[in-house]
Amino acid sequence: MIPSIIIPAYNPPVTFQTLLKNIRNITSIPIIIIDDGSCPPVEINQKYKHIKLLKNEINAGKGFSLLKAFHYVYEHGYTHAITIDADSQHDPALIPKFISIDEDISIVCGKRVLKRPMPFHRILSNLITSKIISLVCSTAVLDSQCGYRRYRIQDIYMEKFEEDGFQFETEILIKHLSKGLKLSHIEIPTIYSYE
Repeated sequence: MIPSIIIPAYNPPVTFQTLLKNIRNITSIPIIIIDDGSCPPVEINQKYKHIKLLKNEINAGKGFSLLKAFHYVYEHGYTHAITIDADSQHDPALIPKFISIDEDISIVCGKRVLKRPMPFHRILSNLITSKIISLVCSTAVLDSQCGYRRYRIQDIYMEKFEEDGFQFETEILIKHLSKGLKLSHIEIPTIYSYE
């Protein structure tokens, strides 16, 4: 496995630099940040090594940004990518656990406990979406809206996608699971301190 870390970022909070520091305290895996038209633009402290900053000229959406990064890592020889949101709701301490899962599994999804402090409307939409995807794909999807995931890049690269926004992550699940590709889950904490 040759892993990478992908972080889509649109106007990230002040905690963003702390997130990068925390990731670097855990691992030296290369990080690819996609600035999705932030104002002001995302800047990276030069002391952090092995970070590549890709930029969208305008806000093009999370799906567009992730797909751009997936193509970048594929073309640079990485086999897997761990996606982390820029809002510090994903604990970097779990990166080694994502890496430890069998590399032949197509998607490893974070699974949060769907309760407070997660807002009620998100709990409800997540439960409904996860149930629908599980039924459609005949595979148990436990947290369809969690962006903390590990992807096998060859599976992404060979697929065509239509969604540019947040629905992109759902589209990946449906297309991959409908083809019989493997899914696994990792329990992660529910963090909403920065919402």
